Amino acid sequence: MSYLDIPRIHMAGAFFTDPSTVNNDPTHYDPTCTNPSPWQEPNGQHRFQLRDCSVMSVMGPTGPASSDPLVGASVTCIEPFGAARLVDLDVYQQGVPTIFGMNVQITLPDGTFVKGAMDAATLNGLWFNAVLPTRDWGGDYGMDSYGGDMNACGYFVTVIRVKPADWTNTSSPMLQQLKSSTITDANGNYMISFKFVTDAYENVPQNAKYRLGRIIGAFGPLKVNEPLYNAGKRWMQPRPFADTDPWFYPSFNPCIYTVDTTRNKLVIDLSNSICRQSAGGPPVDLGTLNAVVTYNGTETQIGTVDYSDFCYNNNAHIAEIDISPAIISLIQQGGVSLVTSRNDIGNQSVLFEQNTSVPVEYAVEVRPVRMPGAPGTTATTKVYVSKGGVPVVGKQMSLAIESVHGNTPGATVAPTNPGNTNDNALTAAISTTDANGYATITLTIANDPGQRTPWLDGQLYFVIVYDPNHPDPYWLKNAPIQEHLVSVITFSDYPVNKTPQWQEIQNMMMPYVKLYPSMKAQIDLTDLHTFTIFSMNPPWDRVYGPTTPPGPLGITAGAIPYYMSRDFNDPRFMPISRDLSPNKILTLMYYVQYLQQNPPPAGTTTMPSKPNNIKS
Repeated sequence: MSYLDIPRIHMAGAFFTDPSTVNNDPTHYDPTCTNPSPWQEPNGQHRFQLRDCSVMSVMGPTGPASSDPLVGASVTCIEPFGAARLVDLDVYQQGVPTIFGMNVQITLPDGTFVKGAMDAATLNGLWFNAVLPTRDWGGDYGMDSYGGDMNACGYFVTVIRVKPADWTNTSSPMLQQLKSSTITDANGNYMISFKFVTDAYENVPQNAKYRLGRIIGAFGPLKVNEPLYNAGKRWMQPRPFADTDPWFYPSFNPCIYTVDTTRNKLVIDLSNSICRQSAGGPPVDLGTLNAVVTYNGTETQIGTVDYSDFCYNNNAHIAEIDISPAIISLIQQGGVSLVTSRNDIGNQSVLFEQNTSVPVEYAVEVRPVRMPGAPGTTATTKVYVSKGGVPVVGKQMSLAIESVHGNTPGATVAPTNPGNTNDNALTAAISTTDANGYATITLTIANDPGQRTPWLDGQLYFVIVYDPNHPDPYWLKNAPIQEHLVSVITFSDYPVNKTPQWQEIQNMMMPYVKLYPSMKAQIDLTDLHTFTIFSMNPPWDRVYGPTTPPGPLGITAGAIPYYMSRDFNDPRFMPISRDLSPNKILTLMYYVQYLQQNPPPAGTTTMPSKPNNIKS
């Protein structure tokens, strides 16, 4: 049952991040825009780090393991290659920020530890009304007195891969049980399921908590054939919210839950589902919150749900209720709802499982996809389809492709910047689900995507998954449910140039120098002399280690080619924004190769603009 299974480790603390948002306005890419608006963090470096995080509690087979030495252990980011990076997919799609290159370590008081590399994690379940408003402008609920980022909340589901040597023999029985109960990957690494929720991010420089937010999370074992990047459980949906509702009606967000038939427990993850009283504060007062199961039109009480602030901070807002085999049978056949005792804040059924006639639940595994634009290029991702927490076999899902422009629901730019969308560049197909409930989406470039604007490379598409037996036109009027879509960047079909001129390379680098001032403070990539120095030096074997393998074209020197040839998930990969197409990077490598094979004479401060004797 992944992070909801036991042993389950609950952590809490703060996170730090400093993404530059100068690139959030497509007009800033225009070369004639020489003085772009600074937005909220012009000098940001897109770092993501854990701060002051620790294990708050541990749930074992027989209940809370309060005496386990794991309680109180520190949870930290370790940075062998520098801080992890938080990066948006595209200026038109800022709703799937992804964390690359994060390494997590749990350290017990005795110094023993577990550490591992976290797979890239993408934001899910984002909502901007996770805080009860303090003003009312006739239904202007989405942006309350604190501003958008402080209101926002979302979650990440991923896995941490632990090398056997990095899972030391700790004094914690629960850690040892986790080690024995989780699976390993093809390389023998232990795989830990990790789900974490972030909220209350402070983006105002004058605030003492600037660049900080709140984080809670849960670690658990991963089972064979379970999804890696989505919960894969049952869902309760939030009650509808109308703009005409009074300002004091709290909002809710989808809720994940499961039934643990081994321990006879209903396990409910409330961490991204209940509105807060204030940014980073406790959940709103719901009176008594009861879980109810409905089957054949009959409601049966299950028990009281602990949604308290203590549960949030101590148990990652994961509540458990003891249930009998009879209740388990009802839940397996019916649907679960959460009902508040208060009758003055709207519909008392605040979260409910959709009608059981809805055949399946589903979520895409890897949702942001980047594709080179050469016709015939393919990429794949998977969709996990289940019903009642059980994988569905032989199910044929359907796809809809939305070309994203300025007024597409879910786009993150103003309609005044629609872009020149190519509607026919991408095709998509989906297989029937296999024996484990997975369907494969195959994406194919049909023709050159071209450019969305004269200065934005490629196109953006939403590939939306839906059940053909219950087609939902929701996305035609609203932003698609995040877990139901793949966001695809298709770069223009840029031919590799083996003999580029400096002007071509300089044009590639100009957006990064302008939109990421922190980069220019370290190195001006549009200055030929500077570019030459850092293309030739230092030798990789002297600085990065004697076993560093050669880069593209056999290159073995130069800081620029080194950082631009790292693994895509490496936090050192450049550019940080990961929006330069592979063919453009290779073109740049050919220019670097030319510089290394034709070094300037001593004392020369400029280079010829056109390479002539490049060796392939």
